[in-house]
Amino acid sequence: MMGGYIFDSHAHYDDDKFDGERDRIIAEELSDVKYVMDVGWHGSVMLAEKYDKFYASVGVHPHEVGKITEDICPELESMLRHKKVLALGEIGLDFYYNFSDRETQMYWFERQMELAAELNVPVIIHDREAHGPCLEMVKKFPKLKGIFHSYSGSAEMAAELVKRGWYISFNGIVTFKNAVNLREVVKYVPLERLLIETDCPYLAPHPMRGKLNHSGYLKYTAEAIAELKNIEFEELCYVTCRNACEIYGVNL
Repeated sequence: MMGGYIFDSHAHYDDDKFDGERDRIIAEELSDVKYVMDVGWHGSVMLAEKYDKFYASVGVHPHEVGKITEDICPELESMLRHKKVLALGEIGLDFYYNFSDRETQMYWFERQMELAAELNVPVIIHDREAHGPCLEMVKKFPKLKGIFHSYSGSAEMAAELVKRGWYISFNGIVTFKNAVNLREVVKYVPLERLLIETDCPYLAPHPMRGKLNHSGYLKYTAEAIAELKNIEFEELCYVTCRNACEIYGVNL
């Protein structure tokens, strides 16, 4: 149905919610999925080594930065030199939960952006209730490119990011009944900067909402976005797969 062109640009199959089901789901539910970017740490690298269609991104999430020291940097740099580790992330700011204090979040966000710039790798940004500070950080690193995943900002901010060469990724939230504003933002993001993701095991799209999310459900998100963009489903899948391949440096 999808011609094999679908790229889940942000997933977490290393999450313990998949324990006991991980291998079965990957084997049985991902047949139409060309590639998956698993975002996390050592578990993500192990999945990328095990499955041909998996790649990994590693970084310290803003929820976790209060637990780390400078010793993490050499380990992170070493992991980023692995042939299947293609990005640094997810990094950024989360002012909704504030599991780490804001000053610490800002420090490690910038520290990891610096490392990405040094190694010339793209970054995956987590931005929750911190749109302004995240955009300002991007402006500090004009040569750095990456993805704002699970996008929740404004159309104006998306336009600024696109102008700077960044990609905007949307997930199952766009199918939720109350996501009216987000669907309007989708309409304004140009196709050449658009990505789709699951953020699984979370945020399963309608009509699978509430279930354990996986990349096989990404078709529902793709269908919703294709309708919003007034294009065919297959075209949406191909274009977003091509875009993800471009930013991650993968052969289409």
